Amino acid sequence: MFVEDLKNCFKNLGISKNDTIFVSSDISTLIYTSIKNKEKITPDDIINILIDLVGANGNLIFPTYNWDFCKGITFDYKTTPSKTGSLSQYALKRNDFIRTQHPIYSFAVYGKDAKYLASLDYKSSFGKDSIFSWFYQIGAKNLIINVSYQHSSTFVHYLEEKCSVKYRFLKNFTADYIDKEGNQSTRTYQMYVRPLDKQVLTTIDPMHEVFVKENAVKEVNFNHSTIRLLDMKKAYDLVEDNIINHNSDRLAIFEV
Repeated sequence: MFVEDLKNCFKNLGISKNDTIFVSSDISTLIYTSIKNKEKITPDDIINILIDLVGANGNLIFPTYNWDFCKGITFDYKTTPSKTGSLSQYALKRNDFIRTQHPIYSFAVYGKDAKYLASLDYKSSFGKDSIFSWFYQIGAKNLIINVSYQHSSTFVHYLEEKCSVKYRFLKNFTADYIDKEGNQSTRTYQMYVRPLDKQVLTTIDPMHEVFVKENAVKEVNFNHSTIRLLDMKKAYDLVEDNIINHNSDRLAIFEV
């Protein structure tokens, strides 16, 4: 059965009880191939598989990012949609997930640390008190389904901010914010951004060779889908080393 085979795929990659799994995904190929096999799988099926694997003492986290706040558009905790894939949209609609508070980089969270993460109200998207820092502290794993690192590894910006790279700077964004109780206020949050007056090209994809060499990632092909499990603690250390000791040569091309 397709569902059971996918569950075994995730298990063989190394997902197990008590894990914290951060999911980056494009599930269109999975859905298509399941239909072709006459065993249609749904987004809820995929979420339920992962919940079953990590258990009540683990955490399952989906990115529910939305960058409209940066344009001055009101963020509504309850209604602002995710712009990071259908799984994150489904997670937002479920009663067993809680949304975190940041208006640009929010997350839908299930598990033992959900209430703690939802209580955090930090200003800098990638600061030392952000969820991106927490991923490293607790040793999270990044499940990557059919997307490149470039479109999944947002944690790189945490390390760029931590190491004060030359090709980004901290910028304030201010807009209205409607909290989960319906209270509206004007708030300011920060993001580590690229300067518009300089040529900066960023990509993390060249880090894959390093991740493989240092056993930071496992990869399998499942029914025409590429599925990876990235050890985020190892990956963070490897990216930080590239920034500090190799002038970010696998992360960016930039003007000084």
